[in-house]
Amino acid sequence: MSSAQPELKESLRRRDSAVGDGNGSARGVGALLHSFAEGRSKPKPKEQEVLDVATNYFLAHGYQGASINAMARSSGISKESIYRYFSSKKQLFEAVIGRELAEYQASVSRLSAEKTMDLREALINLAETVLAIATTERTLALRRLIFDEARRSPDVGQHYYKIGPEYAFAAVEEIFRSHNADSDFDPAIMSRHFLALVAWRPILERECALGPAPSRAQIRERVESIVADFMKAFLKAK
Repeated sequence: MSSAQPELKESLRRRDSAVGDGNGSARGVGALLHSFAEGRSKPKPKEQEVLDVATNYFLAHGYQGASINAMARSSGISKESIYRYFSSKKQLFEAVIGRELAEYQASVSRLSAEKTMDLREALINLAETVLAIATTERTLALRRLIFDEARRSPDVGQHYYKIGPEYAFAAVEEIFRSHNADSDFDPAIMSRHFLALVAWRPILERECALGPAPSRAQIRERVESIVADFMKAFLKAK
């Protein structure tokens, strides 16, 4: 993450400090996630293998239907190897969520760091990034898994919200703050309106099986229209 983003980094640090599952495991996973996203470190090969296996296993069996013992038996990875990196099934699940979001976080961070970028271009690039990831079948399946478990363990949903949607809100807010003179609206409010316009309908269409994941060209066309309408509504006339 660029050193030119102190506000974004500080807001995310505060969010991380609030993440937890009662025993501190989520906080460690959140710190590891940001380390991945900032490019400071990558999972070790064995840790990566454990996360690969865990991701596929959770998606196939759900959180409640998964067990570390069964996961180890079906994959050939020893139970000891799993517990070497993750102290519980819940911490492993949170790490799976974190790794899936690491690339997303890195992408939106880079875009929010481009403070000299034209606002229209910045919004189009960020919206394309959000939709390209959010409308894939893998992302939708993971979200369903998270939401299903959040009904039983709200902190799982809260963990996802803080390192996913709230991260995007903070990044978009920074873009609007860097163009603060262009609008009379509060940047925090604009970030939420903008992401709602970008993501709500495409994700709903995918969840309702109205069609396959959109192509890059379809995403671009939709995003350009949304950005044009948003700028007319929220920015000062020039």
